[in-house]
Amino acid sequence: MEKINLSEWTMFSNRHNSENFNSPDGEWMLKLGFPGFCSTKEELLREQDICRKVVSLGIPTPQVGEIVEQDGRLGLIYERIVGKRSISKCVGEEPERLENYIKIFAENCKKLHSTSCVPGTFQDAEEKYLRLLEESKMFPENVRTFVRDLVKNTPKVYRCLHGDLQTGNLIVNDDGAYFIDLGEFACGNPLYDLGCYYYFCHYLPDDFLLATHYMNASMMRKCWDVFAKFYFGADTPEKLATVDAQVKPYVLFPILDFEHLLAESKNLKYLEMNFQVAKKDLGF
Repeated sequence: MEKINLSEWTMFSNRHNSENFNSPDGEWMLKLGFPGFCSTKEELLREQDICRKVVSLGIPTPQVGEIVEQDGRLGLIYERIVGKRSISKCVGEEPERLENYIKIFAENCKKLHSTSCVPGTFQDAEEKYLRLLEESKMFPENVRTFVRDLVKNTPKVYRCLHGDLQTGNLIVNDDGAYFIDLGEFACGNPLYDLGCYYYFCHYLPDDFLLATHYMNASMMRKCWDVFAKFYFGADTPEKLATVDAQVKPYVLFPILDFEHLLAESKNLKYLEMNFQVAKKDLGF
């Protein structure tokens, strides 16, 4: 791990979990985390290892470089993807092309979810969520029982999962599309990933979505409907209703993820409100 001098680097974004800089030669970018967000050496070593394994599987993602330190903060260096925009930003800036961009997202998700992985290469999604369930302070016992049964009855497959699947984590430029933010990459059934995207599209408020995804809740719900058409072939209201019924229970898993990540954050109260809405939708 080397120290870095940012005097010649250029900041290009300041997000809720990191500051991002471009290198002087324009070939690399630095994601410099804030405390609490991938801020320890162990967390960054894990993400670095995941990125290298993902590249070896042929899944498109920027090459990862070294871990660096700047004034006591740690970060990771990545290949810079010139001219990139997230799918979220593309849709927000060009809503008339929503269907085109969400088709790109759906097609890349299908490729990701068709990629097999050897057990043990990445964290096992089932084991992770059962562990988080036992740690949860939010889930009452009836919901815990439901989640345990859902995991038990979900077909066991070994497919690549992003772990934080949403349109902000696929970037595109003229050369192609690339998955980013792979810290929660996992192995398991794609339904866990799909539940995460369903959650983003149906349970988050306008202010959060506009600030982080360039879209309001109504547009996000439209994104889900278009995604379901291209991912599942749900091209009629009846087919879409069937897909929604299949995927909706899996929104409980990203809620477990975020409960863990937000345990010390004031934003946990918003997650609790989302959880109450999800419980009602699921009949609890």
